[in-house]
Amino acid sequence: MDKTDKKTPSQRKGQADTSPPPARAKLEHVARLAKVSLATASRAINQPDIVRPEIRERVLHAVEMLDYTPDRMAKALSSGRTHTVGAVVPTLGNAIFADGVEALEARLGARGYTLILSHSQYDPLREFRQIRAMLEYGVDGLVLVGDSFAPDALPLIRHHRTPLVTTYVCASRQGIPAIGIDNRQATYRMARYLIELGHREFAVIANTGLPNDRSRARLDGVLDAIAEEGIRLPPDRIFEAPLPSIVAGREAFRRLRAAHPSVTAFLCTTDAMAVGAVAEARREGIRVPEDISITGFDDVEIAAETDPPLTTVNVPASEIGTVAADQLIAIIEGAPAGPISPFEAKLVVRGSTGPAAAPVIRKRRSSMRRASGLA
Repeated sequence: MDKTDKKTPSQRKGQADTSPPPARAKLEHVARLAKVSLATASRAINQPDIVRPEIRERVLHAVEMLDYTPDRMAKALSSGRTHTVGAVVPTLGNAIFADGVEALEARLGARGYTLILSHSQYDPLREFRQIRAMLEYGVDGLVLVGDSFAPDALPLIRHHRTPLVTTYVCASRQGIPAIGIDNRQATYRMARYLIELGHREFAVIANTGLPNDRSRARLDGVLDAIAEEGIRLPPDRIFEAPLPSIVAGREAFRRLRAAHPSVTAFLCTTDAMAVGAVAEARREGIRVPEDISITGFDDVEIAAETDPPLTTVNVPASEIGTVAADQLIAIIEGAPAGPISPFEAKLVVRGSTGPAAAPVIRKRRSSMRRASGLA
């Protein structure tokens, strides 16, 4: 055999080379196999929506055949971006935040960005640590919730010059692009609706005890509406729940009802607490809405399945997540970002609210007995 012959036995027999591919496939290998340009292969992977379906399928097939994974570090060095976005939400236990994150991630993915997610559990120190870790990782942008952040968080973000948007509020005192609803106006309309039903005795179950500016705004909306009617809400008719949960709603309703049996309308700043309040009312034999009305906020899926179904405020979480992604990417890429208008928070009327029950008038029994013996 000629020692200069470098071919394998299979090649000398005219067979295809079955030797393993390079240890790590590169984008040019994908482009060559798919018979497209390097730029087209990149667009098919990072912005598939703008590539013709047949081209996209060829590129994705090549990706699968070669087991190709993008070299994010090399891409970051060449472009100055990591194509990652960080998001910190208070909790994933609330379906509103879960739905918003799902839409955010889907939109970012369609534009070639990867989402890094953390949840702070309403703890400012934990929120700060999560933001700092994301900045150290080199995220291209951040998505936060609300307008009250951990101390030193905003100075740190600005020091890194990292683009930022906030969500679930429609305006920011910090000058941050805000994508969300007017929480105060939404509960103002809810309270006005109850007033029109004849309610004058109110109580609120809120999670204002946590660092939560959205819940505070919702409480303020209720206070605004009832104040217009000359109604004052004493502090002991506001229950600050430790967490916005069904269990907390049960406990809050039990305590408020025991202390204030004249209350006919209970407004809750989340659906979870309202579901708990409805459940506790049923346990105590109190009819909803014949005896009392109960309202929630968020319009999560379970709100329509309670008995009776819950009157609430719809928060368009998926739309908020999608627009947040679009706005942040526009800022990151230097494209003109469109104007941001508040999302409509629709009042959803269901069976948990009704006209105020007539007050029970108890006949007073005289302590003096008449000569006839009648009381």
